[in-house]
Amino acid sequence: MTISEEQFEHFCRQASIPCTRLAEGEEKTADYDILLGGQRVIVEVKEIKANEADRQALCELREKHSAGRGTNKVGSRIRNKIGAAKRQIERLAAGKCPGVLLLYDTRSPEIRGVWPYEILVAMYGYETIDVHVSEDSNEPVRFGTHRFGKGKKLGPDCHTYISAIGILRETVVANVLHIDLYHNVYADHPLPLAEIVPRKDMTVFSVAPGGVNEFRGWAQIVTKEEKEANKASEATLEPASGAVSSAPQG
Repeated sequence: MTISEEQFEHFCRQASIPCTRLAEGEEKTADYDILLGGQRVIVEVKEIKANEADRQALCELREKHSAGRGTNKVGSRIRNKIGAAKRQIERLAAGKCPGVLLLYDTRSPEIRGVWPYEILVAMYGYETIDVHVSEDSNEPVRFGTHRFGKGKKLGPDCHTYISAIGILRETVVANVLHIDLYHNVYADHPLPLAEIVPRKDMTVFSVAPGGVNEFRGWAQIVTKEEKEANKASEATLEPASGAVSSAPQG
């Protein structure tokens, strides 16, 4: 059993979520069958492990107390995990029930962490702005649509059996685990959000409302009570403060 699987089982015990580990057969299948609000959900658990760039950054950080990390392909690690998990989830979830790819970061705490933006562009495509350059050099450059571009792993006709990408992580409270769920708006079988959103051990995000393929970030899905409380808080802000409540992530 991997560290990520041990942590997921610990989370399910902590959260009182019925969890069954699925037996391995000749064909690879997902890892777990759980119940959320009476709804069956298939879960495939994958680990994020340190690669060579991570190890170099960690050495620099420990030796020089600073390090730089970057990639020309933002979200590539998440895309690879989706690619590695899709068949396992599809075999048990497609056409039947929600399926979740759950990721757990096993890297050293100094470099651990998955940015919501990485998940966003891996799921829906790179952030793209169309630029129009006229043949007439006197004409100004025009900027067009701000949209999701190439590189998407999920879409209306692509891996719709994946209902969400989840991140299992430790909170600041010792030994307490939390799951952040990034809802797939194209899922054939969405997660039972009405049951999940009120929970304190899970946080659910979905892309903010917008036009078809319009680029937008994550917004947290909250209960009606939380939404009303947020509105009340906003009403007390000074008009010139520039503060924004419930801002999208990513």
